[in-house]
Amino acid sequence: MISHARSWDFQKVICASNGNQGASIAAYTSLEGMTCINIIPSEIEIGKKAQLIAYNSKIIIEGNTIDDAINSALAPIYTKEYYQCTPEFNPLTIEAQKTMAFEIFKDIGFPDWVIIPMGNGGCLVSIWKGFSELKESGVIEKLPKLVGVQSEVCSPIVEAFLHKEGGTFEEKNILQSKARSIMVKNPLYQAAAIRAINESKGTALVMSENLILSSIGDLARYEGIFAEPASALTIGALTTLIQHHKMKHDDIIVCLITGSGLKAPYVLEALSSKAKTAGMGGILSTKLKILSQISISDKKGIHGAKLKEIIGSVSLPAIYQHLKELESKKLINRKKQGKKVLYFITEEGKKVLDAMDVLITLL
Repeated sequence: MISHARSWDFQKVICASNGNQGASIAAYTSLEGMTCINIIPSEIEIGKKAQLIAYNSKIIIEGNTIDDAINSALAPIYTKEYYQCTPEFNPLTIEAQKTMAFEIFKDIGFPDWVIIPMGNGGCLVSIWKGFSELKESGVIEKLPKLVGVQSEVCSPIVEAFLHKEGGTFEEKNILQSKARSIMVKNPLYQAAAIRAINESKGTALVMSENLILSSIGDLARYEGIFAEPASALTIGALTTLIQHHKMKHDDIIVCLITGSGLKAPYVLEALSSKAKTAGMGGILSTKLKILSQISISDKKGIHGAKLKEIIGSVSLPAIYQHLKELESKKLINRKKQGKKVLYFITEEGKKVLDAMDVLITLL
């Protein structure tokens, strides 16, 4: 994309994403000395945000979910001077991602099944395009069955595939999901993804959030791969498909793993909570979450009860204890407005938050 933007003499690019594509775009624009704006939702893995900061991308936070951020990328202000790098709006995304099918065939030959996590459905559509082109060129004689996987918290493509009435996906649950990078309420590639699954004679599955952490652990323990939650869904789907006799004993199966678990500190916290010595990691992670949410609120400020509502897993007294400690370190300050006490991040707090973001990325 950046090469294409350069060939058209663009000096600025715009990208709305949940982090992975945005981080890549930021890295390459930094290399080329171009201006990069990344529009991201407020609820993004801190490790992905850290990469954007490290690559000196300008960050605009828009809404709580990727759906809000994507809509903002089409604002009139970006239509003339900015090259569009948002995955949903640039066909080079599909052309690039389809080469995963070529890599799979080169490495292991023809697979019988490919299991793919779905957010907007673009990754599945890309892989189907890649395999279809291999077949059209005579490299392979048949096509693999595709399995699209989504979290139970937000599964519009699966519901449409199963001909269920459109579900209402609550934003509160979406914001608390472990598989944040595939939380897309209105997927652009939904129809194309369903068509690809049907043409491949595959299927689509919904996975329970409870299976995510166990799948992450299994993948790390048995394969030496530490995956982000959205990726680990494919391992849970594999178990389900085997149990329901959808697969033969000698089938060749590919589970697509799309991101590293190191970008999601809440995964590290949840996994380490199984150990007796995990207390300090949880405390630091909670403070980071609180500081991040106060930063997002910017000039509006945020009160303790709202922080409790957003973070969810921490009691209100614990929230206020963390706030007291952050205030004592001069990372936040408070102002009373009416009956409410609002908290604001200080310049020192912003520096600490940015430093912690980058540190997590380097772990």
